[in-house]
Amino acid sequence: MYLVAAFLFAVNGVLAKSAMEVGLSPLRLTELRNAGSMVLLVVVVALVRPRGFRIRKRELPFLAVYGVIAFTFVQFLFFFTISRLPVGIGTLLAFLAPIVVALYVKFVRKQGVRNRIWVAIGLTLLGLALVAQIRQGGTLDPLGVIAGLVLAFALALYWILGESGQSHRDALSLTMWGFIFSTAAWSIIAPWSSFPFEVLTRTAEPMLPGSPGLPVWLIMALGVAFGTVTPFLLVLGSLRRLGAARAGIIGTTEPVWAALLAMAMLGEMLTPLQGVGGLVVVVGIVVAETSRAPAATTGEFPIPGEDVEGTP
Repeated sequence: MYLVAAFLFAVNGVLAKSAMEVGLSPLRLTELRNAGSMVLLVVVVALVRPRGFRIRKRELPFLAVYGVIAFTFVQFLFFFTISRLPVGIGTLLAFLAPIVVALYVKFVRKQGVRNRIWVAIGLTLLGLALVAQIRQGGTLDPLGVIAGLVLAFALALYWILGESGQSHRDALSLTMWGFIFSTAAWSIIAPWSSFPFEVLTRTAEPMLPGSPGLPVWLIMALGVAFGTVTPFLLVLGSLRRLGAARAGIIGTTEPVWAALLAMAMLGEMLTPLQGVGGLVVVVGIVVAETSRAPAATTGEFPIPGEDVEGTP
């Protein structure tokens, strides 16, 4: 289930980049994707878990912060990063988040993290140096790299907040409320009255030889249904069966999928040295994921005003 989810997330990155290449900006793409995902999740929650609509006043600040960070900043930074970098490299930068989380657990929460975290950091720095081709003076867009590194920190914060939120409400309704607040934030940042709806009628370049180009509106619909909601539900099912640590390791297949799909569908070729560097980074991420002691995976980020055992 998690392998399929990682594959779908990677496909979504490729689809999103094809839409951006014909004029849909990362900002507007994120806004539309969030709104569509919100609508779908509201329907799903209404059908399978209607009690998820219950909300307490003291939850509102946490849910607002969670929604803006998780579904506004993270998604925008991801789309902005892959608009300036190859999809595989942008996804790779995002997946530095497990290392950030492990360091947070070690130095902020003061919980057990094995010393292999330093090996993980060394591997990722070496791998990133190879990916960026530092010896050749660097071939990657500097702004894209900076955005990707900020994305890793934002994604780590999203996971930390998500771990906290799930100690008080189910993951499905938590994500729904996150999308609700994120969509509200985007509606203020970029009002719908100025949305370039004409871009949705444009047709992207064919992604496979002999295949027709897809209209942007269809790309967005596929991104919402199969790049957001479906993989999210698959991840939920996987977490129940594997646990967060093992599922997180399997999730490191996403940068590999992203690189392969981008090569096949967008023609984004990596040099052999960059390919080796990417694999070194993935190994470093797996080492970081396994460095966290079991106690570090429990939710211990209380929401202000809530009892640890309380439910909304």
